[in-house]
Amino acid sequence: MSGFIHCLLSFCILGCICYSSRAWHVEMPSNMKALLGSCLVIPCTYDYYQYPPHNPSRVVWYQYRDRGYPLVYDDWNPNKVIRKFHGRTFKVSISDAKQCSLQIYPVRWSDHREKIYPWVDPENVGRSTYRFFDKTVTIQVVERAEKPVITFTGNRKVGQTVTVMCTVYHTCRTFPPTLRLNIPTQGNKPTHYSRSDGTTETTLTATLNIKSDLQEVECTVSYTGGVTERASQTLKAECSFFPLTIQPTSQEFLEGQASKVTCTAEYTCPKHLPKFTWSYGGTTDSPEISKIGDAHWRAVSTLTLTTSANDNGRYLKCTAEFTRSQRQAVGIYLRVKRNMLSRGWSFNSPGSITGMRGSCIIIPCSFTYSTDRPTGLRVIWYLYQSSGYPPVFDASQSAVGEFRGITSLIGSVDGGNCSLKIERLDMSHNKDRLYPWVDKNPITSYHTVGHTFYDKTTQLIVSDHAQEPQLSMTEIPTVGEQSRVSCNVRHTCITAPPVLTLSGITGTDRTIDRLVSDGIWERKVERIWTVKEEDQSVNCTVRFHGGQEASSELRLHVECPHEAIKMVERPGNATEGVAQSVICFVSYKCKKNTPTIVWNYKDMQSSFDDKMISSDTYRAVSNLTFIGSLGDDGKSLTCTAKFYSGETSDSATIHVKQYERQAEEIDPHDTFHVLAADVPFRFTALTRSCVVIPCTFQYPEDTTSLIRGMWSKKTGGIIFHKGQSHVLDHFKGRTKMLGNLREGNCTLEIDNIKSFDNGPFCFHAERGNDKYRFNNSCVFIVMRASPATPVMTPVPTEVDAGSTITVSCSVTYTCSSHPPEFSWSVSNLTSKVTDTNTEQGIWERNSTITFMVTGRDGVHTLTCTATFWRGKQQASSVELSVKGSLMYQFRSSVPVTMPVSALVLIVIILAAVFGVVICRKRSSQKRSDDSLRPPRPEKRRSLWDRLSRRYPESSERPPRPEKRRSIWSRFSRREEDGRIGWQNTRRSIWNRFSRRQDNTVNLSVGYVRHADNCHLQTSKPALPSPKENWKPPRPAKPKVSSAVVSGNDQM
Repeated sequence: MSGFIHCLLSFCILGCICYSSRAWHVEMPSNMKALLGSCLVIPCTYDYYQYPPHNPSRVVWYQYRDRGYPLVYDDWNPNKVIRKFHGRTFKVSISDAKQCSLQIYPVRWSDHREKIYPWVDPENVGRSTYRFFDKTVTIQVVERAEKPVITFTGNRKVGQTVTVMCTVYHTCRTFPPTLRLNIPTQGNKPTHYSRSDGTTETTLTATLNIKSDLQEVECTVSYTGGVTERASQTLKAECSFFPLTIQPTSQEFLEGQASKVTCTAEYTCPKHLPKFTWSYGGTTDSPEISKIGDAHWRAVSTLTLTTSANDNGRYLKCTAEFTRSQRQAVGIYLRVKRNMLSRGWSFNSPGSITGMRGSCIIIPCSFTYSTDRPTGLRVIWYLYQSSGYPPVFDASQSAVGEFRGITSLIGSVDGGNCSLKIERLDMSHNKDRLYPWVDKNPITSYHTVGHTFYDKTTQLIVSDHAQEPQLSMTEIPTVGEQSRVSCNVRHTCITAPPVLTLSGITGTDRTIDRLVSDGIWERKVERIWTVKEEDQSVNCTVRFHGGQEASSELRLHVECPHEAIKMVERPGNATEGVAQSVICFVSYKCKKNTPTIVWNYKDMQSSFDDKMISSDTYRAVSNLTFIGSLGDDGKSLTCTAKFYSGETSDSATIHVKQYERQAEEIDPHDTFHVLAADVPFRFTALTRSCVVIPCTFQYPEDTTSLIRGMWSKKTGGIIFHKGQSHVLDHFKGRTKMLGNLREGNCTLEIDNIKSFDNGPFCFHAERGNDKYRFNNSCVFIVMRASPATPVMTPVPTEVDAGSTITVSCSVTYTCSSHPPEFSWSVSNLTSKVTDTNTEQGIWERNSTITFMVTGRDGVHTLTCTATFWRGKQQASSVELSVKGSLMYQFRSSVPVTMPVSALVLIVIILAAVFGVVICRKRSSQKRSDDSLRPPRPEKRRSLWDRLSRRYPESSERPPRPEKRRSIWSRFSRREEDGRIGWQNTRRSIWNRFSRRQDNTVNLSVGYVRHADNCHLQTSKPALPSPKENWKPPRPAKPKVSSAVVSGNDQM
């Protein structure tokens, strides 16, 4: 009984547990494949009907074990996750349901065959509610990924398109693999679909244009972790053939005329080249093969045949035979007609004619008969169409709608004239083709499919834009003269021509009409006018009856003429240094053409004036103050007027005479005391500068000093007086007495010399009521417009760069109170200026400089410029040929580079000596430690060791009797006499530093700690070592107790 109760109780407990478990359920696959190195997403969802969790987002994953709960994922306790899953598990959400999905990344081999399971809210949902560990997932790790699957959908024919899909199945939804196709994808994105078994289906779709019958498509899939797989599949497509066509299919052939018929085959595969055959024995050209699109080819065969009347109704067939026994045929029935142009008459009309909308047009036409012309002919004009004969003009019936009431014949039919006039053209008439019919029989009595008059039709071109009129001139317009301008435009309506209007100029017009060609007239308007300076352009406007307008402009570029320049006041017989006025004038048209008048003499004062003398005429006048010198006698004085369009000149011969002293006229009634003075009667001066007139006189023994001295013009008027009120206004402030009358010096300075300050000027004095005049006290000033030219001493024509040259430049002057200043075109090392009084009142200033020749090789200019008082300048130049500039630059840089180089060399030597001292100290310490150590194979030595005199052998070696060697002897190839043992051949400097040595080495070792003698000779192969050719120190003479081992070579 107790057993039954126990069973019943157990059954109830299990029933309760089972009922409770049904309140929860978890959905996830039981097995999942995972790609090594990629990620694994285990889809997991849960739901419940009772006992909801307190924290539904709390999901923990465990490793399935008989005992315990090893953590696989726990976001609350990440550090308690077992080591093999630590840091690789993450919770993911892949749908809207209650999620418990898990991601493992990266997948490892240790995950293989692992069983794991989730637990939702383990702190509140116990195993009594749901046994989560009964629902586990087993992980199967694989090393090779699945290949993608390629599928095609659509019509598999060349030239068509199919849909290509590349699909792969994987378990890494969060990091899906990348798909690539070897065909254009047009930027399509892959799609992802979750399957019921927990895997994800990723598909990339593209559209493929089939271009060949065999086309390979390849798909490549790249997984997270670097695993790549690819698959390929060949698309086999069917070649297509389009229906064969023949042209023309319904054309009538002209009797006796050659015609062409084409047969066209189109196909999609280029290997299926067709072969054409015709059923008519004409001339067949080779087929023309062309590609007209992707996977679309065309072959055209052309047949040239000449039909006769008997060929009418005959069947013409074209056959195309492709490879693989594909064959097509097509044909047409020939319709041959008699040529209407051979019916005994013909006509002539233009191929096209252009008219303006709203205006009229006349189509010129003439016809002839090859035989006698029938009587009673009538002319009919038709509108060309592919079918039918709509009349444009017919006296017996109305014209077609758009031409009704606006057409008429021009001329006599009996005279062979069939011209047609059309009034009020409209844009609807544009590109219409018209042709005449001149026959007693109607045109419908002939079979004319594909009208044979097409090539003889006249095309109407109706324009709504007026043609620009053409402006022209026969000659360049000149101001003040009459000129002619014409404007013309072509049109097609002589009965209502366009209107031409000229503007911009004023004159009289004349209109001219003329026939240019068949149906084309030209209207011209000519205008004659008197040209003015302000005439800039002329405009012509054309206005047609349809309201269209157009205009054009012509720039006139009027010419402004000028007369020849005239010298109205010519230089006469002039005295040297005396200014005279010379006047030139020129008349010209146009204010804008004002000239510049220049003279062939510089530094002379001139004035310019221009004024209007009539409505369109101007006059320019230049007045030159000419100052001649004796050197100008016989030369020409030229004035030149420069216009923008040219220049004109006039000249006159200069006659200059020397100034002669005039005899002094003495008034016998004057009360002046007469004394002797020394004043030059003729003295030169530079205009605008100053002049210092030397003047001295002697006192008689019985005469005291004079009170005041005065200078005056010989003709009257004081130019210098202590009282300025006595001085002429022209000379006020410009004269000054430089001499001391008490010393007999009456020297006068005149500043800012004017052109007409010639004099003569005379000196006289007063003392009380006594007045004194002086013999030879008058001076005549000879004016010069240009200063004297400086004179330079000769210089060598060819000099070396860097050499020094001394050169002098001198110039004469008469303004000793303000001597000229010199300037040079080079920088000088030394400069010296001296002034010398060469003769009475004439000074010479000399500038001497010493400079160094610099600059590049070639010809250079040396210039000396003298600047006189108040700014006038005169210069003199010589040319120097410079050579050796590069050597000079080098010598110039040596004083800078040599000290720097010497300093760097000293620093290097000191550093080398310091290094030798340090290395010697270290070597002495090392030899004391290694004195009892047997010799060992040497190691490669550094570059410093090869240069050093220190040797790395044992300190117990035999002492060297030699003295220290100099730096030179260590690099010298000369061997020192008296050395024992090291008698190698001479080696070059390179061999002493090179690591490449001979293949054998000879060794000689001496032992001093044994009394017995031992002789040993050895030779061993030696690797390249920097020590092989290194000379050791010469050993000392061995003692009796020493043992020596030597080789074949005497050491």
